[in-house]
Amino acid sequence: MRVLMSSVVAIVSLLVTTQALAASAGSEEKLEEKAAEPKPESKPEGESALQAGWHGGLFYLRDEKDDFRLYFQGRAQIDMFNYFGPGVADTSLKSTMFLRRVRPELTGEMLQGKIQWMLAGDWGMGNPATDNPKGKTAGGAETSRVTGVPTDVFVNWHPSGLLNLQVGQFDVPFTMENRTSDKYLQFMERSLAVRALGVPTNKDIGAMVWGETPSKLAFWSLGLFNGDGQNRPSVDNRADWYGRFFFHPLAESGGGLKDLQLGVSAHYGVRDRNYVYYDYPSMTTQGNFTFWSSSYAGSKGTTHVIPAGSQLALAGELRVPVGEHFDFTSEVVYIENHTREAVDTFAATNSERFGAMKGYAYYAQLGFWPLGGRDINGAPGYENPSHIDFKKKNPEIKNALQLLVKWEQLNVDYQSASTSGVADPNAIDGKIKVNAFSFGANYWMTKHLRLSLNYVLDMFPDSAPTKPSDASTAPQSSDQRAVAPAQTLGKGINDSARDSAHVLHEVLFRLAVAL
Repeated sequence: MRVLMSSVVAIVSLLVTTQALAASAGSEEKLEEKAAEPKPESKPEGESALQAGWHGGLFYLRDEKDDFRLYFQGRAQIDMFNYFGPGVADTSLKSTMFLRRVRPELTGEMLQGKIQWMLAGDWGMGNPATDNPKGKTAGGAETSRVTGVPTDVFVNWHPSGLLNLQVGQFDVPFTMENRTSDKYLQFMERSLAVRALGVPTNKDIGAMVWGETPSKLAFWSLGLFNGDGQNRPSVDNRADWYGRFFFHPLAESGGGLKDLQLGVSAHYGVRDRNYVYYDYPSMTTQGNFTFWSSSYAGSKGTTHVIPAGSQLALAGELRVPVGEHFDFTSEVVYIENHTREAVDTFAATNSERFGAMKGYAYYAQLGFWPLGGRDINGAPGYENPSHIDFKKKNPEIKNALQLLVKWEQLNVDYQSASTSGVADPNAIDGKIKVNAFSFGANYWMTKHLRLSLNYVLDMFPDSAPTKPSDASTAPQSSDQRAVAPAQTLGKGINDSARDSAHVLHEVLFRLAVAL
């Protein structure tokens, strides 16, 4: 019995000793493995070690080696339009609130910032239907217009600041305002010179080379585009050239005028009359009232003004920031766009006549920043792809109040048969003259949240209805083809305003989020 007990104790002692030795060996192996593991790479001093967060105004995700970055961006603009003036109450211009823009946006960088990209789409309502006054057919003006469309979709190759290649759909390089994101426009919409004449389509599909000198002395951009506007493939196997160059002659002075900016833009393209049959862009106020339409009731039926032949535009820009609280901005645009007219049924196969739209528009704007510093979102005219420099500290969150006053003038002349053919008896040939005087206020709670108020007095000198109210009144003439809202009324609704009203008051509000 004693022998048996001694044997059991010996066996148990042997097992315990064996387990202890095994555990000790395993610990030594783990220590050796841990010691052999490479240490994680340390971030350069001053650079964030986080893989997700917010920096420089952007929400981001990035991989451990910083080869890939993803930025979460977007914009939401909730607008309210209000209209006043003689005869306006009798038209379809009614106060309304709507979703102007709803754009989720994904942007990012790859390969240490050598490749930059953007994917964005809009699910907003656009502008409300405001061109269906009493006396006209409904035309679906009260139908819902919420659609999803691509907006900015591009890839940018960024080997250096002086040379970039951007391919896709984006704002074409023509004028300062057209290359300012609508997140940061100083008024709610672009000026008449840009919106009605310079780049009515705003965006196009194509490729652009661009760059800026390290000292910010000069910026250049040159692009080749389809020429047919946003989300349109080329229909005539032709392309348009756009170019913009601006410089800061006092950039290195360090004085109050160091941000002084001078620039020029140019556009040239050709529309093939055998393949292009979309309408020439109509012209609207900031509140989207159509004061000149590119289709009319001709003697043979509904007649359309269509781009055909050469399309030329030239522009100049000037910006004079003074200190931290004032800035003066002005741009002028000249166009000479050739056209053709075609009757509705035969728009694709027949041309009645050939003519041109020629003229100019400009604006002059003064800004005052009583609260906060100017340019809370950076200087206008830049739309460079999103980028974070983690070596820079996060900027202090600021707010700002901006007050604006602006004068605009548009003066163009449309001649439907200046090249060949004979004008229709009901032609809309003649001058289109519009003046606009505006006040604006923007309160930036942060660079991401904005409240805006715009007041616009639109003036249409000597405007008249296309058909007289009675024998004692004169109809519209070639001296003025632009119309005020009252001129769109049918006879007998409000003839006094129809014959004598030449103005429209617009009061516009916006609550906007910009990420």
